[in-house]
Amino acid sequence: MTNCYCGSSKTFENCCKIYIKGIQKPTTAEALMRSRYSAFATGEADYLVATTHSSSRKFHK
Repeated sequence: MTNCYCGSSKTFENCCKIYIKGIQKPTTAEALMRSRYSAFATGEADYLVATTHSSSRKFHK
């Protein structure tokens, strides 16, 4: 099992993957930003777009 890309001591499956796959929503800003980094590291572009404010999405097309 691989440690999460966000730098926590948890496994990816028990950390950011639950947010990226939509199983749970991040409950803190830190959890959101850590999950966004993990999404970037794993190529989950849809999650990055979904968690970007709608006013900024035009810059990411």
